Amino acid sequence: MTSTSTSTQDAQDTKKGPERGVLRRFVGAPLRADTYAKLLYVLLAFPLGIAYFTIVVTGLSFGIGASVTLLGLPVLVLTIAGVTVLGTVEARLASGLLDIDASPPEAVRADNPDGIRRVENGIWETLRDLFTAPTTWTALVLVLLKFAYGLLGFVTFVTLAALTGAFIGAPLVYSDPGVSYTIGAFAIDSLPEALGLAVAGVMLGFVSLHLLCGLATAGGKMTAALLELDRSEATE
Repeated sequence: MTSTSTSTQDAQDTKKGPERGVLRRFVGAPLRADTYAKLLYVLLAFPLGIAYFTIVVTGLSFGIGASVTLLGLPVLVLTIAGVTVLGTVEARLASGLLDIDASPPEAVRADNPDGIRRVENGIWETLRDLFTAPTTWTALVLVLLKFAYGLLGFVTFVTLAALTGAFIGAPLVYSDPGVSYTIGAFAIDSLPEALGLAVAGVMLGFVSLHLLCGLATAGGKMTAALLELDRSEATE
């Protein structure tokens, strides 16, 4: 009988182990440094996305528009070369802030086997390799997508932060004549109700952190996926 009870208890403890781990990870999000690194990644995406979009669209538009002159082609080349630099920045952000292994575009990789040949053969071979590298064009897709990703991240962050702050602050301001808390048809007009809303705000805060961290991870994986293609894979 004792042996059976012990086995049952061990089985229950084993079952509770993963559950406790998940709960600990959920509640411990505000205490982990990687949480704030991921939040920083999401917040940086908005200004970077605007900058990338402005630089690339302006460069491509001017280069194509002036292609009938001698000025258009150099602008296009510089814009495409700049795209590989921006792709490298994104790879570094994914690696540094998210711990996701993301390679820079092929044209600027330190382990590129064609690097020495490019230097020896001159500018034309360098340009040919730049424009024929698949990651040059996937980097272009990446920097353009960064605008939409950054906007999504910014709106999500601001919305969740505003809701969380409003819920948690309910006990302090619910009785203010100039403040009205209404959720659907339910109005918050008593301290117990305001305290309940504050508890919901705390829970929303934890959920918000995990949602934003998931959004950051998705952005890093998108970066890695778009920049991992090399020339040999593209020709298979």
